[in-house]
Amino acid sequence: MEHFVNSRFWVLGFIVWMSWTPVTWGSAPLIRQLLSENRTEEAIPICRQYEVLPSRDNDVFLACSWVYYRTNRASAADALLAKLAQSKNLPEYQLLEIYASVARDFLSPEALKALEPTARQQYDEKIKLRISEAQKKLEPLLIEQKNSNVGKIAQEVSAEFYELKGQLEPAAFIYRGLINDNPKNAKAAWGLGRYYLARGDLRRAKTYLEKTTELWPKHQGSRYNLGLIYMNEGPDSYRQAAKWLSEAFKLNNADSSVLEQIGILFESKGKVEAAIKYWQRAVELNPRAVIASKKLDEHVDVVIGVLISKKNWKAALEKIELIKNTNEPKRFELAEGMIYRGMGQFDKAAAIFKPMVQAEPENPVILREFGIVEFNLGHHEEATKLFEKLVQVEKNQPMNFAWLGFALEEKKEYAKAIQAWNQAAGLFKNSKEIKKALEKVVRLEQLANGREVASGDNKQNDHSDKTVEVTDPFHQGE
Repeated sequence: MEHFVNSRFWVLGFIVWMSWTPVTWGSAPLIRQLLSENRTEEAIPICRQYEVLPSRDNDVFLACSWVYYRTNRASAADALLAKLAQSKNLPEYQLLEIYASVARDFLSPEALKALEPTARQQYDEKIKLRISEAQKKLEPLLIEQKNSNVGKIAQEVSAEFYELKGQLEPAAFIYRGLINDNPKNAKAAWGLGRYYLARGDLRRAKTYLEKTTELWPKHQGSRYNLGLIYMNEGPDSYRQAAKWLSEAFKLNNADSSVLEQIGILFESKGKVEAAIKYWQRAVELNPRAVIASKKLDEHVDVVIGVLISKKNWKAALEKIELIKNTNEPKRFELAEGMIYRGMGQFDKAAAIFKPMVQAEPENPVILREFGIVEFNLGHHEEATKLFEKLVQVEKNQPMNFAWLGFALEEKKEYAKAIQAWNQAAGLFKNSKEIKKALEKVVRLEQLANGREVASGDNKQNDHSDKTVEVTDPFHQGE
């Protein structure tokens, strides 16, 4: 849960604006409203026009400066402040300067994730030093502007500073006062939600986080944390957890932490293959996604199975090669053989399957895979024996009889091949597959009677892509 409790993921800015001022496109009240609703990304295009267009609207410059500082655009904010050189005595200008002395050193969430542990520690210490210096300047402004709108903003900045220094109690004290004055103060609700989350009081955390989602419809952090809380409550709350994590994903589908937790939720429901898709995406976006990396290692069997089912042979083989260097060199022999078969390297596959079938002569997956390899090598006699054994061991799989039919056809044993295909047709459930099997019977009867088969109908020599779909190579019943 530390991802949102301790980071600057949240983009805040709860600036009070005068209710009597009309809200129009490009006006300061509109920009301040977007800030109060945590919609800074919508405010940025409005503010950009003031970087180039001539204007003397100091209130717009002030509002846009907050937008830029809170979205890691310090240079753009500094440029706007420079236009307010004649307004340095304004309390809000002074507050902005105090906040800017810290915000200029803020890194983006992406840059923070890329820091090595030592560099992150140095960064945190630097920010805490900047905050300590800023707090000394902020104190007199808090007293002077206690009952004004700027004073409310100063209180929010003060709470944020305490939180960034890890001093949660004074931060929570300020947030409580702000929310008592204004129950719709979303920034205070979000702050208290994080506070109670850090204290392990999940009931109160949930109350304030849900309040935050009501006031900030596009806020990801509150939704992410609600997802974690409901997951923590157990299976009865998984539906609620899925709701909040889904909303967080929609707001940012490239957040590795959200992807990791969605994966864990799928895992909790027994849907490991679905979970793997999210963990793999998390690692692609953030190679340091610790949870996702650990989970992928934990479920490496399923990961390899998924890669094989997608015919991503190279990636699957790379995974196995890594494991073979550990103390489990034979753990994925079956999968390795299947990969070489899928890549068309039948000699390598045969070398793997031959000792395996000797060790496990009634394993249907090994019999089927080795039979397919022998068939593609042109060893039709050996393939026939393997498929004959297979249909005895696993009598209810139609493709087993189909493979036997292919092998018998190559040996020109048409009567036996017809019998095998008839059995396959009787086992297929799909009407299209049944039709194909019966059409095969007709063609074989024509061959048995010495009649020519129509051109294009007889594809008996094209077996290069005749493979059995095995989505889980480690499930022996497949």
